[in-house]
Amino acid sequence: MRIHAILLAGGSGDRFGAEMPKQFVRLAGEPILLRSLRTVAAAGVDRLVVVAHPDWVEETQKVIEAADLGIPTTVVAGGRTRNESTRNGLWSLDADDADVVVIHDAVRPLVPVEVIIRAIEPVAAGLADSTDTVIPSADTLVIVDGEKVVGIPDRARYRRGQTPQVFRKDVLAAAYDAAAALGDLGATDDCSLVLRHVPGARVVAVAGDEVNLKITTRIDLVLADRMLQMRTVTADDHAASDTSLAGVRVYIVGGTNGIGQGIAEEARGQGAQVEVDGRTTGLDVRHYEDVSQRVDAAADRLGGLDHVVVTAGVLRVGRVADTTPADLAEVIDVNLTGSINVARAVYPHLQASHGSLTFFASSSFTRGRPDYVAYSASKAAIVNVAQGLAEEWAADRIRVNAVSPERTDTPMRRRAFPHESREAMLTTATVAAATLRLMRSGLTGQVFDIKNHDALDAASPEQAPSGGPAAARR
Repeated sequence: MRIHAILLAGGSGDRFGAEMPKQFVRLAGEPILLRSLRTVAAAGVDRLVVVAHPDWVEETQKVIEAADLGIPTTVVAGGRTRNESTRNGLWSLDADDADVVVIHDAVRPLVPVEVIIRAIEPVAAGLADSTDTVIPSADTLVIVDGEKVVGIPDRARYRRGQTPQVFRKDVLAAAYDAAAALGDLGATDDCSLVLRHVPGARVVAVAGDEVNLKITTRIDLVLADRMLQMRTVTADDHAASDTSLAGVRVYIVGGTNGIGQGIAEEARGQGAQVEVDGRTTGLDVRHYEDVSQRVDAAADRLGGLDHVVVTAGVLRVGRVADTTPADLAEVIDVNLTGSINVARAVYPHLQASHGSLTFFASSSFTRGRPDYVAYSASKAAIVNVAQGLAEEWAADRIRVNAVSPERTDTPMRRRAFPHESREAMLTTATVAAATLRLMRSGLTGQVFDIKNHDALDAASPEQAPSGGPAAARR
């Protein structure tokens, strides 16, 4: 028994309003289609068929080649309707009757791999002929006739449908043969056809996920982007790659203390060649020529750069009105301009190695914080820099991400907030381990939280005492 996947990417994107079909629009630096391809392939399928819009077959093939999936993947042209596109994909399969067929919408790029696996398992085990991925409805359902409300059903019995939908190949083929004979190829999904045209078929519901958003409008794209930002990386994140760091060349700006030092120690422990720079080594990231010379020198010593991490930063605590313009400018110049200077300087080296650049944001990037307004603003800007560069450098195969850790016990934080409790804080070792997992992954254009727990206390993040300005650097 083999597992085949059909990825439906034949939409025109009319409702999205872009100049291209929405499956080619970039989400956090990568085409939506590329993200969906990688996720479906990661679920253990043996073969993959992408059903493309007839006018975009060549572009679809280019995205597939860029994905480097490692499994046989073909492209077929779609039809006028969703059902016709699925049928074209089904006809192209070299599948036995007992094989499993997974059907997924290409514009659901955030589907967790475990959801796909959960949908496959009952069919592969012979416990179902089909599975439908569903989630509960949080809203009351209302039946209307025109403007008149005619019923309010018990929502406990209703679910919202997602994809993937999974089938035994012979069951799905029988449904399509019967539907085509009756001219019934206008359904919005494939389980509908099985229920209508294959009497007695065992269709089982499996749990989906709220993050499995279908990107239909521009608002959906904004929500999907925010969902990516909300993802959490931990030291044992199963989504990260197990690629070794042995012999890998790592350069860390801000690596002489705090989080940067922790990353350097962890990377060396995993066999990487590591160079560090920072204020204590005489590097001032505000001056591009200085940064460029130091970067080139580090690359010469290492023989190139594979990964670059920027943790250098300044945190000044105090009311804006009580802080000098020079002190405010230092925060922006070090945190933002300094990071951009590093990015410019390392670009040719990462272009040569197809490497990665990791910036450090903060849990304060999501909203401005009183008493360290400039710091919060600079970290929000870092997120935009990471996402923008990820897209700008995608063709160069350079990955760019940002890490947003919770409150972390560092020398910088201890100086800024000497009286706060350290009990619930992350350690630099935890942040370092999670950061290296991200570096070794194939991800780009994403902002990852690193958390000690799932539920953040909104009242606790980085509460600064009022009073005169205090400065800390890492």
